[in-house]
Amino acid sequence: MSISSKLKKRFKELSDQQVKKLIKMSWEYKTTYQEIEKLFHFSPNEVEKFMLYALSEKDYKRWKIKMSKRFNLKGKGAK
Repeated sequence: MSISSKLKKRFKELSDQQVKKLIKMSWEYKTTYQEIEKLFHFSPNEVEKFMLYALSEKDYKRWKIKMSKRFNLKGKGAK
């Protein structure tokens, strides 16, 4: 997954406080992508790319695993 220079520029424009808030919101189970989109104007795909950009490789992999489990649980609960 590559990150365009335009998107990297948007990421760099975020303040340190905004970066911390976005990372925190992305890790939380209770926060939806719609809430993140309202606040930061990033699509779910852009949030994923942001996490790739902002986190270490190890932390990014942990986050991806958590997200895949999160959506699998929600899918199972919807039966």
